[in-house]
Amino acid sequence: MSAEECDTKVTVRDLQRNAAAVLQRIEHGETITVTRRGKTVARIVPPDPAEDAINRAIADGYLDPADLARARTAAESARRHPAPTAPDEKPATQVLAELREEDSER
Repeated sequence: MSAEECDTKVTVRDLQRNAAAVLQRIEHGETITVTRRGKTVARIVPPDPAEDAINRAIADGYLDPADLARARTAAESARRHPAPTAPDEKPATQVLAELREEDSER
């Protein structure tokens, strides 16, 4: 099921006439798809709580936006620093390469 099938649809005209009521529904977590002549022109989603928390931390001076811009994602960090292995263990990449080699020999 696509995201659009779960959304409540309102026309541009209904949004203009009932903006306060539509915004109240969004405040309560509903996603609204706005249509014009049956075609989707916009999707209005409720705010992301994590994004709100980050914005509050920036406003309160706990986070610096420049530091956030330079921060690595979890995927970037994992590529730079592979998971450590015990001294008697092979790295996962080596085990995977050996398994692939065995499969190709069959």
